[in-house]
Amino acid sequence: KISKFEDLEQVRSFGFRGEALSSLCALSKLTVTTRTEKDPTATKLEYSSAGELVKQTPSARGIGTTMTIEGLFKPLPVRYREFQKNAKREFGKAVKILQSYAIIATN
Repeated sequence: KISKFEDLEQVRSFGFRGEALSSLCALSKLTVTTRTEKDPTATKLEYSSAGELVKQTPSARGIGTTMTIEGLFKPLPVRYREFQKNAKREFGKAVKILQSYAIIATN
């Protein structure tokens, strides 16, 4: 947790809020594939739109975590059409954010 300005100098990851997982489940098909150093194989976790774990299977992956989002905004037809219409612009925004993170990342 960050409680004072100096804590910002100690941040070592960008983290991920649990609340965001619920939103992603409601707006897309979310799959998380993860593996720790001690695990011989990765685990693939698939979630329902309500955020409930519906399937857990072994998977191939190196150490780390990958989140896959498919069909973003498909449950919201108007937002989905708007997203498709502006896909190039939205992709550009996403690339800009990722580049910004990559520039400031020290590890």
